[in-house]
Amino acid sequence: MIYQQERDECIDRLAREGLRLDVTQTLLRCATTLQRLAELACSSEAADRDRVPCPEVPCLCDFDGAHQDIPRIRLQDWRCERRATYAVPADWTVLTQGDPRGAVLRVIPPSYAERNAGKDRFNVEGIYIPARPSRLRF
Repeated sequence: MIYQQERDECIDRLAREGLRLDVTQTLLRCATTLQRLAELACSSEAADRDRVPCPEVPCLCDFDGAHQDIPRIRLQDWRCERRATYAVPADWTVLTQGDPRGAVLRVIPPSYAERNAGKDRFNVEGIYIPARPSRLRF
């Protein structure tokens, strides 16, 4: 399916769940950014070498006494996840995954609570937010 069709279907589903258009557009932008970051993290050694100090709050490094430098891409990914989480209403859930082969961003509206009762994080039903093709070439 082409991106435009997936995007239109996503906007329609989220609108039927009661999400405003500006929030949906923010989620679409975040999905594209997360997709690009996931592809870079999986395919580029340079992404791991470019390091920045851990922000300490929240700690994004593997803290074992002293904060360490973290890959810049991890910090960018965390910021984008936070932007998506703050965009949706409090009773919605945002799920991300770092694997670029699947849905990097999904949202779970409150109406899905009954369907997802008793399921673990990897088997819950949600609404897939499509990502625009990244056009990255390696």
